[in-house]
Amino acid sequence: MGSWREQALIDAPVQDVWDLVGDPRRYPEWVSEDWIEVTGLPTVEKGARFEQVTAVPYGDPARTTFEIEELDELREIRLRCTESGWYSRFVLTEAEGATFADVEIGMDPTTPEAAEIDATEGKRWYRKVAQHAIDGVKRTLGARGEKPAS
Repeated sequence: MGSWREQALIDAPVQDVWDLVGDPRRYPEWVSEDWIEVTGLPTVEKGARFEQVTAVPYGDPARTTFEIEELDELREIRLRCTESGWYSRFVLTEAEGATFADVEIGMDPTTPEAAEIDATEGKRWYRKVAQHAIDGVKRTLGARGEKPAS
């Protein structure tokens, strides 16, 4: 079971950041160019499941099912892929008009294939995904990532 944590100060109010990270239906807007769409999520709530469609290098897009494992409005969301055990967790804290984001990406492998990916490529992949997530939020919100000096 591997994971990577990345932290950043995002120069945007916590509500604006939460509007992106707290609603998986909006992930295709900012996570990466690989996220094509999210379907089957009429209401964002703990225990809800949805399908994520992701581009893959060769072949048809991959369809995976995710569950919202934790949800604390304006504070925390944790998603888990029901097939592989891959997960993402965002914890947000208000920081004088900006937002401190703690992002964790990892996997609790549920299959031998997922365990092999976790053991061989996991750490590098998790770091890349965490960094892209923070960069995507900043880019989408137009945030510079640092609170301007007074």
